[in-house]
Amino acid sequence: MLYSEKLKKFAAAHPVQTVTVDGAVYRYLRSGAGEKTLVLLNGGMNTLEMWIDYVEPLSEKYAVLLFDYPQELRTNQALVTGMYAFFAHLGIQKPIFVGASDGGMVAQIYTQKYPGDVGGLVLISTGGMDAETLKSLKRKYFLAPVMLWYLQHCNYEKLKPRLIKAAMGHIRDESAEEAAYAQDMFETIFKDYKQEKDVHISGLLADLMHQTPVTAEDFAALKGRILLILPDKDFFSGRMQQDLIRLMHDPKIVCVSGGHLSTVLRADAYVQAIDEFLSTWQ
Repeated sequence: MLYSEKLKKFAAAHPVQTVTVDGAVYRYLRSGAGEKTLVLLNGGMNTLEMWIDYVEPLSEKYAVLLFDYPQELRTNQALVTGMYAFFAHLGIQKPIFVGASDGGMVAQIYTQKYPGDVGGLVLISTGGMDAETLKSLKRKYFLAPVMLWYLQHCNYEKLKPRLIKAAMGHIRDESAEEAAYAQDMFETIFKDYKQEKDVHISGLLADLMHQTPVTAEDFAALKGRILLILPDKDFFSGRMQQDLIRLMHDPKIVCVSGGHLSTVLRADAYVQAIDEFLSTWQ
């Protein structure tokens, strides 16, 4: 089944809600029940629909929250501050973050800012917010301000095909069927994707490089409650993955086959790893 077909069924079964907290508008979805609340943090396209294959299987045992990062929150510090208020509004305490790519970095910033208020970390296809990784990202994306300016002023509809092509560049050893699913997913998402939303999330991505680096001490309280799911052909290099591992305290590490898009293309393996990890908690 293609992503577009699956999305129609998902949307019918899981209506999205909106709420305004401290002036920020949250588009969100809650599902399931249980003592543990999993908060799934979006990757670089900032669309909660990236998680459509995760919601139902995880909701069998856990409470699950998905949400889009509000456009009113323009920096990562504003974002995590807003998230804290949003969770309080929903009555969520000590969320367990499942963060993919950018979402994994947001989870680290939140943990640094609110020590003791995080129940656990599941970091997927991401890098650490440590000094070395941030330095590498600054070197790689030194033209980010120029790219952001262009994104703000370009003909966005004409740019979309190039953005889809760039996103498909993350395909590694995935099958032809998986590649077709990814192509349909990006075409479906970009069909209604707004320039303002892209500028917003691109600004948050650029802002990551200006954050105070995290240290291993920021995660000491979560020893034994950290899972890292690392693809063998990820966008984040092997060195970055090792730097992430060194940041964490006694993490469980699951290595999976695939590239950066395997989070959505091979969701079953990720869901299984998450459930097996959480099932060991007392």
